[in-house]
Amino acid sequence: MDSVRRELILRKQRLEKCIHSATLFMQQAPQGRLRISKRSNGNRYYHITHAHETSGVYIRSSNLELASQLAQKDYLERFLKAAYHELACINSCLRTLDKNNAEAVYTLLNQDRQNLVSPYMVDDDMCADRWNALPFNTNSFEPEEKVFMTRRGEMVRSKSELIIADMYYSLGIPYRYECELVLKNGKSKYPDFTLFHAPKRMTIYHEHLGCMSNQDYIRRNLIKLRAYEENGIFVGKNLLLTFETEDIPFNIQSFREHVKEIFWLK
Repeated sequence: MDSVRRELILRKQRLEKCIHSATLFMQQAPQGRLRISKRSNGNRYYHITHAHETSGVYIRSSNLELASQLAQKDYLERFLKAAYHELACINSCLRTLDKNNAEAVYTLLNQDRQNLVSPYMVDDDMCADRWNALPFNTNSFEPEEKVFMTRRGEMVRSKSELIIADMYYSLGIPYRYECELVLKNGKSKYPDFTLFHAPKRMTIYHEHLGCMSNQDYIRRNLIKLRAYEENGIFVGKNLLLTFETEDIPFNIQSFREHVKEIFWLK
């Protein structure tokens, strides 16, 4: 439900922005309307300035900007009528969702009843809490390399991973560090970060490739990425990739904005 509400709000914001822009144009638009007469050698345009007029004044080719503005005005009159109608429907729908939504039925139960019930639908926060509570296996390889402590109190292997983990934590995105991922062939991989997109009820993986100057490192990670693809994990679908080299640092500010868009955060 939160994802539906989010999409409605985004649509509302887009409509309001376009309505504002269209209204500004209409305030400066020329009076009257456009008549187009089709001829064998092309169209002829006429400017009708009175309500009961049918012919209008011929618009010369040197003044086709007027014809364009009149056509735009006619389009915007129709657009504004439809946009205001859609906006009213969205506002009505949002009010209905705020008062009556299926997820709230379980949320509003007291704790005793919640303990006895298996809900069909829960809200995003509760879904994220359940994901966070699930047990998982972590990577036990060379634990002595984990020397950086995140704000959440876990140990990671690099400064960049520390920055990324703290970013996810500050944004409220559920994540696990080096969580075991069992592939179809039974082998295990440990993505740097396993994320949970609560509104989409979707798992997303994030690999930070921090030694891109090393050819052997690149080769090993390309083999890992191929294994991901064979298991339905693709960049642009459910896999995030970030990179850095010794002389090209990781741009956390840019990545943070990208992540906010992906996870529908303001």
